[in-house]
Amino acid sequence: MAEHDTEILILGAGIAGCIAALALAPFYTVLVVDKETQPQAKAGECLAPAAGRILHKLGLSEVLEQGHLVSHGLLSYWGTEQPTIVDSLRNPDGHGWHLDRALFEQQLREAVQRRGIACLWPAAFCSTEKVAGGWISELVHQDEKVRVRSQLVLDATGRQSRFARRLGVNRQHLDQQLSVWLTALVRVRKQISVLSSTAEGWWYSAPLPTLPDSHHSLLEQAEASVQARIFALQLQPEQLNKALLQDSSEFLQAAVKAPGLGTLVQQIVVGSEKIHGLVAANSSKLQQVAGDGWFAVGDAALSFDPLSSQGLFNAMATAMQLADLLLEHGLSDKGSVALYQAQLDTIWLKYVEHKNNYYALSGINTKSQAQLSAIQR
Repeated sequence: MAEHDTEILILGAGIAGCIAALALAPFYTVLVVDKETQPQAKAGECLAPAAGRILHKLGLSEVLEQGHLVSHGLLSYWGTEQPTIVDSLRNPDGHGWHLDRALFEQQLREAVQRRGIACLWPAAFCSTEKVAGGWISELVHQDEKVRVRSQLVLDATGRQSRFARRLGVNRQHLDQQLSVWLTALVRVRKQISVLSSTAEGWWYSAPLPTLPDSHHSLLEQAEASVQARIFALQLQPEQLNKALLQDSSEFLQAAVKAPGLGTLVQQIVVGSEKIHGLVAANSSKLQQVAGDGWFAVGDAALSFDPLSSQGLFNAMATAMQLADLLLEHGLSDKGSVALYQAQLDTIWLKYVEHKNNYYALSGINTKSQAQLSAIQR
């Protein structure tokens, strides 16, 4: 059995895992592990302007200069037929970005490798054991078992929170919201998102920086002004019409009725529509985000409703908050667990309050309203 010794084992080479590795590696030995050889394709997402500060601090400002789109703002039809323009003109951090998510994660992985940080992928996390001075974790890499001894483990495994769940830590779900999403070519080029609330849920559309592979041949037949966009519907399970998952025409018939989306849907290049399935889009958190010798970061700790547009920034921010704590207090300081837990509890309570208030403006009938109110009480 191969063996590794490191001060910090990071499980997950997504955004939170890579940011934590880049922040901590100049001061500690770090091993980053991921079950995937390369980042998997994901729905297009927005990155908040404040994320630029984190990238600048880590010397990574250049990663957003190629392959991603500047965001010009948002047209919001939230609880109204008339749009409100939300932009970043007065934001001291400037504009946000429409990300090619897989590219962004690959850029972070490459930055980790360039800086000489130890990496192991594909490697699946199997088990862990608490021992004197830290942990012994077992992985499987290329059909061989690997044993890693570490003083600290960071769980950056996303909503699955594989390490924390292995320790028996439960995850609290505030709702069961799901997202159905579709990509298509549209005969417009606008770097602006559209948000629209309806009785059954809410819709979101945004430009995609990179065309899905299936769209390239269609693009050659279309005009130069064509743009790839994502259309997503967020709703509760009991509101889901399964026909939306199987038939793009059913999906688009529903989308065209949403305020602000009609023109975009009408400009779709026929034949370019592709439904990508169903994904979790609910709000959830670990009941305990840290313990003796371990911490959870990003979605592994807190996962946000996509309405907030804060999921990616939260992954980066929690990783940096933890890195700052560990650099200030050291890896063995017991007080860091309580400090980190308090920090994330504060973030969560503010998020729940803001989400509750925002949904109250929409008129959307969801179970999450009652659940969120109960949690706040």
